[in-house]
Amino acid sequence: ALGDEMVILDGIPYLLFLPHVSVDVLEKFVKRIVELFEGRLILGISDELPPPADVKRVKLVSRLLEKLGKG
Repeated sequence: ALGDEMVILDGIPYLLFLPHVSVDVLEKFVKRIVELFEGRLILGISDELPPPADVKRVKLVSRLLEKLGKG
């Protein structure tokens, strides 16, 4: 157990924004981390978004959070 006081900052591995990773993997990861740390999460990209990353995936995460009622 991580405890009730822990807050997670960022959390999404930058690798999930690369074109060779399926969008489904990114969506499942975001849903899971939001579920695990509900109310204790400042969601962002861990590290920096690398040049070959698909910027559309950043917008996809925003839309997903809105859909989940967390955006």
